[in-house]
Amino acid sequence: MLETSRAVQSTLVLDPEVLEAYRYDASSCTGDPEGLVRPTTAEEAAHWLVEAAHTGTAVTPCGLRSSTTGSGLAPRGWTLSCERLDGSLEIDPERRIARVGSGMVLRDFKDRVEEEGLFYPPDPTSEAECSVGGTVACDASGARTYRYGATHRWLRGVEVALLDGTVVWFRRREVDKDAAGFAGLRDLVQVFCGSEGTLGFITQVEVDLLEKPEAFCAGFAFFTDLRSALNFVGAARAHDGSPSGVRPRCLELLDELCLEIMASQGSGIVLPADAKAVIFFEEEHAAGGELAVLERWWELLEGTPGALAADTVIATDREKQEELRALRHSVPATLNEEGNGYRQEGGRKVSTDWAVPFGHLASFMERADEWVREAGIERMARYGHVGNGHPHYNLMARTAAESAAAQSVVDRMCLEACR
Repeated sequence: MLETSRAVQSTLVLDPEVLEAYRYDASSCTGDPEGLVRPTTAEEAAHWLVEAAHTGTAVTPCGLRSSTTGSGLAPRGWTLSCERLDGSLEIDPERRIARVGSGMVLRDFKDRVEEEGLFYPPDPTSEAECSVGGTVACDASGARTYRYGATHRWLRGVEVALLDGTVVWFRRREVDKDAAGFAGLRDLVQVFCGSEGTLGFITQVEVDLLEKPEAFCAGFAFFTDLRSALNFVGAARAHDGSPSGVRPRCLELLDELCLEIMASQGSGIVLPADAKAVIFFEEEHAAGGELAVLERWWELLEGTPGALAADTVIATDREKQEELRALRHSVPATLNEEGNGYRQEGGRKVSTDWAVPFGHLASFMERADEWVREAGIERMARYGHVGNGHPHYNLMARTAAESAAAQSVVDRMCLEACR
């Protein structure tokens, strides 16, 4: 190995007890790292990438291990973690831009931004556990993607340590016109977003911000069946932006199993016993304007067959809004924990991340449900961003045989979604 520079404070950790924590993430996958590096600067990260290149060692970039895909788990070689790149943060309120270390927890970053009267829209479920750099690496979305889009929409630039030891800032192009070469390669910032660490190690991120909304209301709308819930979402989409229509910033589905999980959390929120699906929605409004907004949502609910309009839960204050979001977020956390409990028998949680045009969503989900039943999978949860045609199926496989069957179903869903 190369001689370590005095300027490099991070070390190569080989302690098996330390490495054990980096063999797992929120998925049911398992890695096998031989070493761990936690750089504190971009230059340190670059140093270790050169070390790896000289020794022929594989390197797997890693965030805070909140991933449900296993992408940050090293099958061999070294894990290169961004967790200690969390000390830098610059916010420019006038330009509405922020620059942040890739290791900062997303929730902490968003809180600091809001202290300045600003708002960073991406809100993945794991925002309290994931790193900013990790959200760029996977182009994370979240409940509010319906209104604001995924991470790439807000990305201005990335600082990246490359395999040759150089540290480079890639920034979004600001020119009005550019016809040189392939369109997809003209903006390298977008090439790195979603690259899952395959092109380099992200050390800093620069993003656009918005003014913080004056206020918003949130709600749980309950339905007697899933199809009615999807019809309600379709109606909300159809009226979105019209003078008399709603303007949601999120439209999230939670199915019957999700309702069971939420009921077990001991919350003070009343969940009707005859509900089989719920839509979680939010809409921004001017201060004091919640009544007009809620009247429009009420009209939409009353016009939807299968809606349990009288049971709708509305949250206009921060405490209750956080309670609704916490209930929604308890679902994936509970399912991940359950899936991890099946590991010993070869089982796991097998989940999906496909999307289809909304007009095809209801019929596609009906077919997907049938495939799950045919495979003999008894426990299934469906939740996620149905406003975008992007639900998450979670198939709870208790054994190795069920895991294989569930994976086969997921493969079929993905193939059909791409047709």
